[in-house]
Amino acid sequence: MGKNYAVNFYSFSNQHPFLSKILKQIIFWILAYGLLFLIIHLTALSVLQAIGRSTNISITGVLTLFLGLGAFLGVALGFIDHFLKNYIFRNRSLGFNILAGGILYFTVLTFIISFIRYVVVEYADDSFLNEYTENIIRMNWKFYNIIILSYTLFMTLILSFINQMTNKFGPGLILPFLLGKFRYPAEENRLFMFLDLKDSTQLAEKLGHVRYSAFIQESFMDINQIVKKYNAQIYQYVGDEVVVSWPLKWFDSSEAIRFFFAVHNQFQQKKEHYLKSYNHVPVFKAGAHQGVVTAVEVGDIKREIAYHGDTLNVAARIEGLCKTYDKLILISGKVNENSKISEEFEVKPLGPQKLEGRKMSVDVFSITEK
Repeated sequence: MGKNYAVNFYSFSNQHPFLSKILKQIIFWILAYGLLFLIIHLTALSVLQAIGRSTNISITGVLTLFLGLGAFLGVALGFIDHFLKNYIFRNRSLGFNILAGGILYFTVLTFIISFIRYVVVEYADDSFLNEYTENIIRMNWKFYNIIILSYTLFMTLILSFINQMTNKFGPGLILPFLLGKFRYPAEENRLFMFLDLKDSTQLAEKLGHVRYSAFIQESFMDINQIVKKYNAQIYQYVGDEVVVSWPLKWFDSSEAIRFFFAVHNQFQQKKEHYLKSYNHVPVFKAGAHQGVVTAVEVGDIKREIAYHGDTLNVAARIEGLCKTYDKLILISGKVNENSKISEEFEVKPLGPQKLEGRKMSVDVFSITEK
């Protein structure tokens, strides 16, 4: 029946990043303000009951107000997040991002809440808010305003925490992580691809460590843009190497080959920029292998999701053969079992290869674009 949560979420986020961001904000803030309404409503009922007043209060209008506020706020903050991330926060310090984002959020929140209150109280008819409820809002607005603003700022911190956790573990993995899915080793069938920068040692000597780090940083950012388009999950950054993965239960292994050549073409399209900035165009070699691995949460002071198994070792060793055969990408015979690869790309067998640390040889194939 359909894909699991992580894959569904990740695919949708990659295909519709802006819409996904808006929907996440709307859902979060509707739930947040629904909870706030419930707290305020139950508190009001308890007070009215304690002083002997009628507790028969119409909640339709107030509930609609809170849920509408949540939806409106979600749309507004979704647009703001998109604007800040793409135009303001790029290449800025974390401190600046937090300060600027906090000031902008507070300003927008104050305006939205005040605007909705003014429209509802001044222009809504009696079918939306009865006279009694409207008088309560008028008389106690300064208190409600403080409550709503304080609550909203607190929930903004919660949302920021969720976003940071998502950035750490990857889209779609935060919920399984919180639910403890990775507390105990579990088997998964995955394809791993190791991408390693070609001639990195000579390039580091040529550029110096500061410019070389900037070069690596920008290269990884460009790879990240391609990762989103091909449903890849970044497993690790190790020096000048990127390890990406696909769960084969839901994604075809040919997706990985298309991903690699999309990365290569991306760098070629930005050739003039890289030559102007670094006098060098990044070229990454890649090795790919697939098989069963175990996924488990490791660490205490610093936690992360780790994958273990021979599949990763073989993929890394195959990538190392790229230099020997002067090839950009090599794949194992296991990956090449997918007939779609030979239909889309040129596949050349290199024969069984003895890999370091393994007794059994592995069939290896080189891949080029047609």
